[in-house]
Amino acid sequence: MSMVRDAFGHLRPVRWAMINVGGYLTALQLRVLNRLRVSGVENLKDLPSRGVLLVSNHLTHYMDSIVVFHSVSYLRRPYLVWPRTDLYVVAALETMKKSGWLPRLMSYNGTINIKRTWRSHGKPIERKVDPEDVQKIGTGLSGGWVLTYPQGTTTPGAPGRIGCAEIIKQFRPVVLPIRLEGLRKAFDNTGLKLRKTGVELSVRYGRPLDIDYSLSASEILRQVMDGIGEAAEPQCSKTG
Repeated sequence: MSMVRDAFGHLRPVRWAMINVGGYLTALQLRVLNRLRVSGVENLKDLPSRGVLLVSNHLTHYMDSIVVFHSVSYLRRPYLVWPRTDLYVVAALETMKKSGWLPRLMSYNGTINIKRTWRSHGKPIERKVDPEDVQKIGTGLSGGWVLTYPQGTTTPGAPGRIGCAEIIKQFRPVVLPIRLEGLRKAFDNTGLKLRKTGVELSVRYGRPLDIDYSLSASEILRQVMDGIGEAAEPQCSKTG
């Protein structure tokens, strides 16, 4: 694969430009109209450049991923100029098919669109995992970092989905938990509409999980969800 293309064949310079512009467009909402606080960035410092799975709680459709894009590059200064271009986001195909410039922009910027196995168009279903969806996540891990939301929905209190644990068992990535807070208060459910200003938005990176890949998927899922819930507040914090 050419160095000018990412794991999915997208041109890196184009992705860099789009992520860069998107970062500046959303910085006003996150850092000026609200207060973005990022902690635990020291846990990102020694991670490998590939094979890292970021697991997070899910509050809004789009702004969660944008906040992680902002914060995951905090070790690079100025981070808005030099954002990560090897971060891929797992998202529901149904959500990303919705009209609007942001879903289209995010789709090119590395979104891994997969089909939900438990719900379609708001109705519960039972569908087997598509092997192509699994392979796409593997491609993302082989080319960089992948962000996923084990709950698979922004519904408060939703359980983690076993598919996340099965991905971990199959590809054995480094798993890093993230805890997001404040986004549901500041934005609507999609994350596209700003509802309130002056809100503290929190992104906390926990330590990499010590996972025994030989455990059952249900046990790994429990560890993942516990890691997200218990992401500890580190000693140093940065406010954007």
